Amino acid sequence: MVRKKSVLSKVKKRKKAYRRRQEVRPHVSRSWRTLILVIKAVKKFLNFRHNVESVSFSSRTLDRSKVDEILSNYGSSLNNTQLQVKCHDLIEVNGTLNDLAIIQDIIKKLTSNVCRLDSERKRQLQIRQNKKTSKAVLNNKKVERTINYFRDKYHNNIHFRENQKTRIKKKNSFKYRNDKKYREEVKAKKKKHIFNKYHSNTQFRERFKSKSKFHILTKYHTNSNFRDQYKLRMKSQVLKKYYTYNSIRLKMTQRALNWYRNNNTIMRQNSRRLYNQHRRILKKYTVRQSHQFAVIHRNLFMNNLNRFRQIIQEGPDYVCLSCRLALFRNQVVPFVEQKYIKQNMSDEIKKSIQTYFNYSSSSQSNWICKLCSDKIKKRQMPSRAVVNKLKLCDVPCELKKLNNLEKHLIALRLPFMKIVNLTSVSSLSSSSVEEDSARKKLFF
Repeated sequence: MVRKKSVLSKVKKRKKAYRRRQEVRPHVSRSWRTLILVIKAVKKFLNFRHNVESVSFSSRTLDRSKVDEILSNYGSSLNNTQLQVKCHDLIEVNGTLNDLAIIQDIIKKLTSNVCRLDSERKRQLQIRQNKKTSKAVLNNKKVERTINYFRDKYHNNIHFRENQKTRIKKKNSFKYRNDKKYREEVKAKKKKHIFNKYHSNTQFRERFKSKSKFHILTKYHTNSNFRDQYKLRMKSQVLKKYYTYNSIRLKMTQRALNWYRNNNTIMRQNSRRLYNQHRRILKKYTVRQSHQFAVIHRNLFMNNLNRFRQIIQEGPDYVCLSCRLALFRNQVVPFVEQKYIKQNMSDEIKKSIQTYFNYSSSSQSNWICKLCSDKIKKRQMPSRAVVNKLKLCDVPCELKKLNNLEKHLIALRLPFMKIVNLTSVSSLSSSSVEEDSARKKLFF
């Protein structure tokens, strides 16, 4: 069973054969090539015939002169050989003429055939061109018909119009982000369009100026970096103009002098004073958070100061039963004997505890300091009690033999204190002044 070739393989084979023919075939067509070859052959033949005719004509002339001489001298004495030569020459001439006629006939046929083929080729070319133009016209009509259809649909159908707009926007935005060349082209077109419109359209120019002024003004008031840069740029421009152009420098100085002479009135001074006051208030309340913190700290300080003043209003009028010290109210507690002397205690302990207290049986309220109260609750004698007479217990002999470093190492409480030399008298005076100011703030 023979496998059939597919249409695609046949088409490929035909294309390859056509390409081979085109490579082999020169630029000139076959009919014209045959005509050129025939013309070259005819030219060579005619050249050869011309040479032959010249030779035959010279031989003929010679034969005729000889014949005349022979006829004049000898009369009718002619050789058969000369007559044969003459007949032979005539036959050759007739043959060449016949050949020429045949060649001319062949050339006429070839030229007519070539012209016919050429006219046929031109006719076919004209037919193909007409087909192409007709196809192009049909395609143009089809394209125009589709364009008109889409235009009508775009103007009449709102949903279609919105879809087209969104699709085109997405496509252009995607192309603008990804295609650098397209992005540069769009930027250049936009710049050129705005530039031409700015120079040609007065309304657009005025609108653009007002919009740019408003944009710069809002950016100046909101963006601090832009404001600083703008100030520096304008300052540098003004200074450059001031130092380069004498006329501008003179105008600026004259304007400043005239303004100060004409506008330095009492109303102007008052308005300037009010303006500066307004600016100070605004500056104070711009940093709202810092102002709130300052108010809070000031309130805390005033509350603490009022509390301290309430405490010191009474004075140290409360006397401790144990140590007989005059103390403030927050340093003492009311004396209740049942807290210190309990029923399960022995009589000796009760007597020793009662010796710590020096109170009368009057109706006056008795007070005891917190330090003495804590010591007595632990069944110890307070160190500053009156009964103790400010006596300390004897130091054991083991501790007396210790030096200062050993005493410092075994001490229960380590006093972290050291003496530092002041650098100068000014530091001492400044520190004393600061202490005095702090005291004044506390008490007044």
